[in-house]
Amino acid sequence: YDRNQTVQALAKLAQQLGMKAGLRQDPDSPGWPVLMIDLPTGQVGYHLPEEQVVGDWPEYEKEWDGHSLAEKRDRVARFLAEED
Repeated sequence: YDRNQTVQALAKLAQQLGMKAGLRQDPDSPGWPVLMIDLPTGQVGYHLPEEQVVGDWPEYEKEWDGHSLAEKRDRVARFLAEED
């Protein structure tokens, strides 16, 4: 539960900074929408149980770029390491 709230908080902050974030459906995982965020280091996505999605998210219109879990973790790590 905490992880799902944290990811949604990250997405909300990303939107406030002008980054794209929104929900897309994964046809292979009904009931588990994917919260997508376009970080400067690349696209990342997090499956969330439908009942834990808070608020109204826009539809994420881009296609999933096929990133793996390892690639997602690398993109987040590089984003965290960036200096202003």
